[in-house]
Amino acid sequence: MAWVVAAWVVAAWEVAAWAVAPKVLVAVVRRRGFRPKPMPPIPRAALDEPVKAMFRAADGNHDGIVTLAELEAVIAARREAIIRARFERIDADHDGRITMDEFMAWQKSLGSVAAGQDRALADRGGPVPETVGPDLGVKMQDRVLAAIIEPLSAMTIVAANTNYDAGVSLDELLAFERKRFDAADFDRDGQLSVDEVQEMMRKLGKERGGPGGPRGDGPPVGGPPPGDHDGPAPHDGE
Repeated sequence: MAWVVAAWVVAAWEVAAWAVAPKVLVAVVRRRGFRPKPMPPIPRAALDEPVKAMFRAADGNHDGIVTLAELEAVIAARREAIIRARFERIDADHDGRITMDEFMAWQKSLGSVAAGQDRALADRGGPVPETVGPDLGVKMQDRVLAAIIEPLSAMTIVAANTNYDAGVSLDELLAFERKRFDAADFDRDGQLSVDEVQEMMRKLGKERGGPGGPRGDGPPVGGPPPGDHDGPAPHDGE
């Protein structure tokens, strides 16, 4: 869940930056010849494709149903592959053993990401994910979708399995994953505008205790993070 929350926080800040970009900043980037394009609406089909791919990755026997046993097997296989790859990276001389010097060199190479919790950081040395998540890019649309889509986990299977059979079907998973998208699509046009995404992020903040949420773990959605005024100018996520 930690990587999902992290993706949501990043998306929230980027959407907020679009909505309230300071006039001074806009003038500066225009003087430099850069004109940011608005984020295009996100169609519902953009959510369906990564959800389908996520389902296929977990459906080990390709029978159209993802069971808890299949999900556990996929996660176990991924965990073993990540651990083996990590061992090989640490074992610099490839003798099948890790010395203290090799371990220290690897740990130092991680720097501040040694305590990372998302999938990318797990590949570099953090905790191994216990879910099967969507395979998304780094564009603005991908980051918003990462905040919307619930990774496949035991809890997701139970929540999405509406007919209470052995597992979850693709139709059930799509219906489950679309709920948040459809709830944010106020005008029911089948796509999310910048305003709709920003409102969705505000509500997620209250639910999860992130920016603007009940715990006050971050500044309200609608402005840039404190002390982060020197970063790159906002753009269309590319």
